[in-house]
Amino acid sequence: MNFLKAEQPPLFKDHAYNEIKKAIIQHEIEPGSMLNERSLSESLGISRTPLKLALQQLELEGWITSVPRKGIFIKTINKRDVDDIFQLRKANEVLVIELLIPLLDNETIATIEKVDNQLVVHKENPVQFVYYDSSFHLFLAELSQNLRLYQLIENLTDHFNWYRFAALKAGKSLDEIYYEHTLIIEGLKARNIRQTTDAVLNHIDNAYATIIANLQE
Repeated sequence: MNFLKAEQPPLFKDHAYNEIKKAIIQHEIEPGSMLNERSLSESLGISRTPLKLALQQLELEGWITSVPRKGIFIKTINKRDVDDIFQLRKANEVLVIELLIPLLDNETIATIEKVDNQLVVHKENPVQFVYYDSSFHLFLAELSQNLRLYQLIENLTDHFNWYRFAALKAGKSLDEIYYEHTLIIEGLKARNIRQTTDAVLNHIDNAYATIIANLQE
C-alpha cells in the first residue's frame, strides 16, 4: 500500500484517518483484513499515538473493529448494512428530485450537464469515475437548497462508494452508469418528477443488485 506521508505534526491524526479510510473505501485494504499498527505507522510516516487516535475515530464510524487478543480488522460488507444504506439513499435522493425540479431553469440544467460530462472524461479511470459520480449526486442535493438533506447524503456517500467500488471490481459497466445518468438528466429537462425519480431509483437499484449479487459474507 502506498500511503502519502504527513508533512505537519498537527495534521498527523487527520492525515492517518483520511488515508486509511480512503484505502478502505477503494478496497486497497480488503474487507476483513487485519491492520498492523507498526506497518501503518511506518507507511504513513507518523508515530503510534496519532495513529491510535485515527483508528479510534475509524472504529467509532464503523469502518474497523478491535477484537481483544486478536487485533484490528476492517469491517466486512454485509447485506444488512448495504440494505440500510441503500434504503436511506433512495429515500433521500427522491426527496432531492422533488425539491429540485420546481427550482430548475435552463442555466441550472446546463450546469448539471457539465458536471455529468466529467464522467466521460474519467471513464478510463474507475476510481475517479466513482468520485465524479458521487459529485453529480451531491451537486443535485446541493441544488435542492436543503442543507440538512445535502449533509445526510454526504454522510452516506463514503459507505455508498465503498460498496460501489466492490461493484466495479465485480465488473459493473461504466457505460451503463453513464447511460443511467443520461436518463436522470432527461427527466430533469422535462421537469417531470415521476420520470426523474424513476430514473434515479433505477440507477440506485442497479448498483444495489450488482453489489448483492457479488457479496461475500
